[in-house]
Amino acid sequence: MTIPLKIYFLIATLWITSTLWAETLPANIVKQIPNGYTVWVFASSDFNNDKMADYVVVAHMKNEEKMMENAPRRPLLVFLQNKDGTFTLTARNDFVVMAEDEGGQCDPFEDGMDGLAVKGAYFTVQNSVACGEHWTDFLTFKYSAEQQNFVFHKRIFEGWIMNNSTAPDADALVLGPRKVVSANKKKPVLLQNYKPNP
Repeated sequence: MTIPLKIYFLIATLWITSTLWAETLPANIVKQIPNGYTVWVFASSDFNNDKMADYVVVAHMKNEEKMMENAPRRPLLVFLQNKDGTFTLTARNDFVVMAEDEGGQCDPFEDGMDGLAVKGAYFTVQNSVACGEHWTDFLTFKYSAEQQNFVFHKRIFEGWIMNNSTAPDADALVLGPRKVVSANKKKPVLLQNYKPNP
């Protein structure tokens, strides 16, 4: 069975349109990006379970590679949608997304994983490198209805080291240092106040 050419183009047009729509950040959010910064990465989820799309955004300065001796911070911004379709900046943190010079040979946010992962009330900042050193440093936050804000949930750091095994089928790397830090539910830390320890 062949698809008529007109229907094929209609499907293709709808797919392209929906793809562009899905990748477009609302103008109201773009207007709230700090001066001197531009949108870099973003993801959407219904964080506060109100049936409206919310956004987590990473902003950066253009031409960061020219500022390696004093790499700028990369603001992470979380926006909740209002009933009128506008967005409120609910939290900002300048320390959870690593700067370009914090990954050794690689950019720890751009060269590793997807950067951001979202699911329901949770989002994870995925810092990682896989050149020279190999490690991941994932920081997860969740929306707290009690706090009406985002709070630290968990940090998982994993490193890999060279495998000294001489077996012919041995992996080149094996899991090395691993550290998990979970939130203290009795003392929630708001996203804007969270600063990861080295």
